[in-house]
Amino acid sequence: MGHIEHQIDGLMVDGDHEVATLLARWEMIRNGALSRRQSIELMKEVVTSWT
Repeated sequence: MGHIEHQIDGLMVDGDHEVATLLARWEMIRNGALSRRQSIELMKEVVTSWT
């Protein structure tokens, strides 16, 4: 089961194909994300550049 949010409403999906699609897209996003440490370092760099 998965939940899709959009600007007006949300949608629950439970079909095999839809859930597999959501999982694949989530994994693509997750694989491109920075680690927690890298995220903190990037935020520190940005804050330093603003001050």
